[in-house]
Amino acid sequence: MNFWFLLIVLGIAYLAQLGLSIFQLKDFSSTYGRLRRRGKVAIGKRKNAVSAGAIAMFLIDNEGIVREAEGMTGLTVFARFKPIKGFEGLPVSEIGDGPTKRLAKGLRLAVLNARDNWLTVQLGQIPEEPPGPLIRLMSRMSRKKKSAQPAAVRAPHAKICVVRTEGVTR
Repeated sequence: MNFWFLLIVLGIAYLAQLGLSIFQLKDFSSTYGRLRRRGKVAIGKRKNAVSAGAIAMFLIDNEGIVREAEGMTGLTVFARFKPIKGFEGLPVSEIGDGPTKRLAKGLRLAVLNARDNWLTVQLGQIPEEPPGPLIRLMSRMSRKKKSAQPAAVRAPHAKICVVRTEGVTR
């Protein structure tokens, strides 16, 4: 009997999370739509497994000036977008340590990701997806393994070729 009760409780919790995540998705869609109707939007995100994840959105005019900033950070599906103060009137390229110091770490990294995404798109390139928590953990573990090896093992075994250009005519 306890097994079925536990299974039913887990099922109800899953359905509740699914329903609440739909509300969170609607909040994202309405915030993005409201900003997109007024101009260009830069979006940045920071994924986390244990601590709060974050999403940042900037409304940017044709000169590359931030007109409005919205951010969402939190652990649960109850997180909603709220205005982020201090970015209005700043060129996107100047977003850095100044206005981001007072933000939570996850939101600060999402803001910097939005800036990087905007600058990458302006150069005509496609922004890279930021690594998720599992990828970051795996890269930390592989770096620790590499640093544990002696320096002689890590040194590259490349040959150096010298090319003389004296007396060569074109």
